[in-house]
Amino acid sequence: MRKSIMILTLSLLTITTTATIVMAQENEEGRRFGNFCSSCHGTAGAAVSDAIPSIGGQHKDFLKNSMMDMKPIVVDGKEQAPKRYSTLMKIFLKGYSEAEIEAMADWYSSRPWVPTSYPLNQDLVAKGKASTQLETCTSCHGANGNNVEDAGIPRIGGQVPTYLYNALLEYKNDKRMTERASEMELVKEISDEELKALAEYFSSLK
Repeated sequence: MRKSIMILTLSLLTITTTATIVMAQENEEGRRFGNFCSSCHGTAGAAVSDAIPSIGGQHKDFLKNSMMDMKPIVVDGKEQAPKRYSTLMKIFLKGYSEAEIEAMADWYSSRPWVPTSYPLNQDLVAKGKASTQLETCTSCHGANGNNVEDAGIPRIGGQVPTYLYNALLEYKNDKRMTERASEMELVKEISDEELKALAEYFSSLK
């Protein structure tokens, strides 16, 4: 009986170790391509600034789509403006293929999600929690700001506050013309003050 248990334990350890090695091999390319990202987004994608988003543990589809949206498009040999403008990201992503971008998205999505430790305005957190628009947000993003059913919807619970607020303003002012921008049309009816409160509230979630 004891021998059987030992064999079973060793078998499980072997399977776990093999799976870990395979995962590491699969993500190694993404880690290598994404090394440069840590200079802004922090170690393994855990941002240390309140204006730069955390990307470690973010949903893979959202990460890939975001990077592709910021990558300049070339049509008939002419560079077109990306769907989502970012001076630095435009320059950075220009040199990566779609396959390389997907590898980076895969690696960063496999990292642990680290909720922001940035000091939050508790008055704004309370206003965001009491907002009549909160249910509209949670219907897509989930009660804790992490909809695991749709990987194209970003994880916003615990995301850095200034980035979240700026992202909402970009949608409000038609600065993010992405495929899913129409889903964010509702923010145009919300005041900047209330958007800031909602951003602060979602940043407070773990």
